[in-house]
Amino acid sequence: MDDRALVHITIGGVLPRENLALFAAHAADYDLRTEWDGEPFDPAALPGGEPLELYGTELNGGQIPEIDAFCAEHGLPFRRWSGGCLGAFLPEIVLFDGRGPMRDYTASEDEFVLFTTSWINSFTRLRDLKREMARAEMTIPAFEVTRGASDDRS
Repeated sequence: MDDRALVHITIGGVLPRENLALFAAHAADYDLRTEWDGEPFDPAALPGGEPLELYGTELNGGQIPEIDAFCAEHGLPFRRWSGGCLGAFLPEIVLFDGRGPMRDYTASEDEFVLFTTSWINSFTRLRDLKREMARAEMTIPAFEVTRGASDDRS
């Protein structure tokens, strides 16, 4: 049996309405919920003026690769925490700012980024260390669904 773990993802940015159904299908594939053990994600009940928060349990490796890929393809910033599995893998936090590569960090089970001594010691200037630590504390913007091209034809 595969190692299973929890996941919590916070998604922001602007998504055209025509892509919402595909996103919702990916969320359903992972049985993502609007809170721990809460109701399944319903695209008709999106948060207003806030990032979208989704939670999953018993996920293979605590991973949701189709959601990560969808967000990257559509330029949606996200912060994903995946829980660990004793003896198999550590918890992690993956950040995506809407462009560029995803950044991953070792994390605690309480969803905090952990910085190892060797990583901290790799910096020769305090300001560079502080800059990198600040990058790990990215603020996710509100999630917004906009009218798509098909809506404009009516």
